Amino acid sequence: MFIGDQRLTAGAGTFANMPVGTPHSFKNEGTQTARVLISVAPAGLERMFAEVGVPLAEGATSAPAPTKEESDRLLAVAPRYGIEIRPPAHSLRRRP
Repeated sequence: MFIGDQRLTAGAGTFANMPVGTPHSFKNEGTQTARVLISVAPAGLERMFAEVGVPLAEGATSAPAPTKEESDRLLAVAPRYGIEIRPPAHSLRRRP
């Protein structure tokens, strides 16, 4: 993960905290499924996730990569919640 311009390799049990407004990103570069618990304070950002999120299919244990339309929707909605998303160019090229 990156917190600001600091790279952190996070293994099992890692806890990371950052001030509001800190640019950050994360990516699972390992071969095993990763689980991440994210807590956001103050409350309210969960409304953005509810607005743009897509439910998993019945019985699914992981989510597929977002479609271009889903990514575009997130980029359009995020500013209403005070969020600036700066995706790398390659991340916007998703499955059709």
